[in-house]
Amino acid sequence: MLKILYAAADNENSRVQLARFLKAIENKPYTIKVAAYKKSSPKNISIDWTLDCLKNIFKPDLLSLDNDNFITYFEQIKYYNPDLVISDLEYFTSFIANALNIRLWQCSSSLINLAVTIESRHNVGFSKQYSYLIRKETRPQRIVNILDNSERNFVYSHFGDLTNGPQLKAGYEWIRPYHSKSQYYAPCAHNITAGLSRNNKKIISMLEKYPDSVVFSDFSEESYFNLLLKDINNLEEYICNLGNSKLFVCEGQTSFLADAYYNNKYSIVVVNFNDTECVMNSSFSEKFKLSHTIYDLKDDLFPYLNNSVESVYNADIQYLDEKLKEL
Repeated sequence: MLKILYAAADNENSRVQLARFLKAIENKPYTIKVAAYKKSSPKNISIDWTLDCLKNIFKPDLLSLDNDNFITYFEQIKYYNPDLVISDLEYFTSFIANALNIRLWQCSSSLINLAVTIESRHNVGFSKQYSYLIRKETRPQRIVNILDNSERNFVYSHFGDLTNGPQLKAGYEWIRPYHSKSQYYAPCAHNITAGLSRNNKKIISMLEKYPDSVVFSDFSEESYFNLLLKDINNLEEYICNLGNSKLFVCEGQTSFLADAYYNNKYSIVVVNFNDTECVMNSSFSEKFKLSHTIYDLKDDLFPYLNNSVESVYNADIQYLDEKLKEL
């Protein structure tokens, strides 16, 4: 039986990706352990290693291998002795996999920041419009080392299914995001459905102006006038509402945009500028007429309610669990 260690990165995008991967393999003959941060740990899923203890309590952005908790984590992975480490660009686990000579795959939606060719960036005007982000995102040598020492680098994105979509540099491969497709169901029909991974009060205030809107998020206990909040962890209800709505709203996260794409729904993106992945996704998505990006929350959303998207599946693209069959 194949033994896997899956390590999620320290961001909300990784939480959704991890939850859906575990769902996809839950009835398959694998032994799997999970390492994740508090931010990337899905609700109601057992995490074997919580990685926040590896960060410097005073300087959490300063990653260092020089601490006792890392030594303990190293020894526990050595004892588990997995056949494969799947890393969402998680630094500590990737380092250990290389040190122990364990097969290492990177699978991350954030890889789009690195993997898309310069030509594809120029074609959407990314380099010109967001040059300040490119300068800000100087790649640490540790990330370069992770990628160079990984057997495979999978870019987790629906853009791989697009006809004439963005091109990848050598050494990178598309992987299809996990998603569900809805069926027609009248009680799920809404004007606008939103998917949020954090409590974005600005988007909520914007949607309160539109009748028959529903927001799926982790903070569904809150109450707002003229707006219904539901639990994003209820995937079946979320997809049903998304697929039966007239418009979808998100901040540009890969999993949410992919959900809209595969359910043939047009998106409005209110970009999370603290996440380069969201910025790049919004640029490519708008280029390929899958969404519209708004910068002023006073913009009228009604003109976009009936815009349509037709999803396409590239026969050469697979899901991550299908790649595991090659081992």
